[in-house]
Amino acid sequence: MRVAPDDEVYRVHTVWLGPRGLTFPWTARYLAYAVWLVTFMMILLVEALTPINVGLPPVWEICIATLFTYAAMGLVDHERPVSSVWQTFVADVSAPRTSSPQTLITSTRKVRIKDPGRVRPLPVSSGRRVRAVRKVG
Repeated sequence: MRVAPDDEVYRVHTVWLGPRGLTFPWTARYLAYAVWLVTFMMILLVEALTPINVGLPPVWEICIATLFTYAAMGLVDHERPVSSVWQTFVADVSAPRTSSPQTLITSTRKVRIKDPGRVRPLPVSSGRRVRAVRKVG
């Protein structure tokens, strides 16, 4: 369970809304701009190393970087900084995995289906619960 902090210092987000009178239509922490820039540069680096064509302006790259930053910053707060989110991601990816069990192939000859004549139908209730009476003795 997460408890909201009652300390006023943690409730303040360091954001830059833009120059006075010309503010941005969004609020973002300073850290979000840095995460966006690193993500954008990594996407451009991957595109430079692979035979993917980059258009000008790089619209898809900006959209992908923005969506990744939005998702990543949803995990970051004053209790969980970016470094701990990254370390958790690396630990989850590099953790040893159990090998998946081999697929078991059976033939239909070994599968038994009960005779429908032996199945007892469930009693139909009138909507109220009935307590079963036990016989003693």
